[in-house]
Amino acid sequence: MNDIAMAIYDDLDNQTQPVLYVDAASDNMIVLGGHMSGKTTFIKTLLVRLHESLDTEHERDVYILDFGGNLGQYKDLSLVSACFDNSNEENVRRLFKAVEEKLEKNKKILDSRQFLDVFYSDEPKKPAHIMLVIDNVNSFLADERYSSYQDDLMKMCREGLSKGLTMVFTATDLSNGVGRLMGSFERRFALDGTADKYVDIFGMRVDEPMKCPGRGVSMIGGKPRELQIFLPFRDEMRDLPMYVEYLSTVETRTEKITSFNGDLTEDNFFDYMSRSFEDDIDPNNPVVGLDYYDHKPISVNMHEIHSLAIYGKKRFGKTNLLKLLVRSIHKAHTEFRFIFFDDGRSQLADIYEENRYCSNYITSIEDLYDFLDSNGYAAKMERGSLNKNFVEKNNYGTVFVLQSKMLFQANGAQLLKNVFPKMIAAAEEKGFWFIFSDVRKVSNNDRDTESSLNNSIAAAFLLDNIAEFVSDRGSRSVFGEMDPKELKNEYARCEIGDGYYFDIESDELRKIKIIKA
Repeated sequence: MNDIAMAIYDDLDNQTQPVLYVDAASDNMIVLGGHMSGKTTFIKTLLVRLHESLDTEHERDVYILDFGGNLGQYKDLSLVSACFDNSNEENVRRLFKAVEEKLEKNKKILDSRQFLDVFYSDEPKKPAHIMLVIDNVNSFLADERYSSYQDDLMKMCREGLSKGLTMVFTATDLSNGVGRLMGSFERRFALDGTADKYVDIFGMRVDEPMKCPGRGVSMIGGKPRELQIFLPFRDEMRDLPMYVEYLSTVETRTEKITSFNGDLTEDNFFDYMSRSFEDDIDPNNPVVGLDYYDHKPISVNMHEIHSLAIYGKKRFGKTNLLKLLVRSIHKAHTEFRFIFFDDGRSQLADIYEENRYCSNYITSIEDLYDFLDSNGYAAKMERGSLNKNFVEKNNYGTVFVLQSKMLFQANGAQLLKNVFPKMIAAAEEKGFWFIFSDVRKVSNNDRDTESSLNNSIAAAFLLDNIAEFVSDRGSRSVFGEMDPKELKNEYARCEIGDGYYFDIESDELRKIKIIKA
């Protein structure tokens, strides 16, 4: 058993003050009390004691939701996989996803057996012990952003212990749904409160303990006992950093979840990237960011993807993403030629200037038709039929960057419906790549043109909140078949500059932190 010394209690029957031990893998624990009563200190002590009994035989992963804002300095302890506050909705989702994945692995190992029977056995393959800590669970349950997790939390509290998941919560009282969870918590600690509150917690009247931080009541041996919680350190400010440094020399099997702090840049990219994906980077493919969940590098596979679309709101980062793509492609393939099609507003002028010696800059539909025809890319229409004098030329290694809003108006329909789809169909053989860098709705509800464009796109970026986009203006885009309700439940709102990458052919959608170019 993994008994941890957490407090001393008053055993009035025997006139002694024994140590109270808890088994971190056997009991869900909840600590209730008012402000400055010692609830967070309980968690700190539990974390430190858990590390004092550290053994490398067993995998332990502690996940912390710090809704009280006082546990940040404990995130570097060896067994703490993640410690997130309530400032970033996506991090909370990542934490729950990680816990669920760990539980699924445990279920496969356990194969219907009880967790403790296997965890403390001599079997070579053991499940992981998972601990989910929520400091100030009232605040978590009251936050509308996490309302979809309430049923999951109830289920975890009810069924988690048998699969290796221990829940440790602190709460001010039984409001905001905390009362519904109490049936799953055998270990209850009340650090202060009125006699009425003790009745709600323990089901009986209890004498109030002395007013002192860390002083409270718990049921021990079937009786309410007054106790005093241990401090984690004699001097936290001095001792915690030394303890963290000492633990850094001890190898554990705990998987850390890193979180983004500010912009993702080329300078800090490898600091955030998960080391397990180092071999996934192909220098020939542009890397645009990191997956929000597992910090895997996201790149556009230029061997397989020859048509790319960028959707999104104005000032949401589309230009940054385009600069990143063009720079990365040019760096990896200096021999490539870029064709920029703007609409006269000079939106691509800066990117063109960076690549002037290997680029062409076009600002009208007529000029684009002429360019494609005269340079041997595609024949233009003349009086209702294709130019009979057209001569196809070898233009291997051409990247078309198509930004003009004129494409999505009536005079651009021919390009979207016939010219570009044919070029894209032969793109792998011909060495063409297309970036539709600001996709808009096709004018006049031209469904044929819209369908031709969608069917031509192999992958797409979206810089917007995906559930809102799909339910509104994106309903007829390449994202249109997705369920807005499922998307809303799955993904938090995007920070400006971040978005989604949808590999259409593999039907894989990833939320990504995009590099600031």
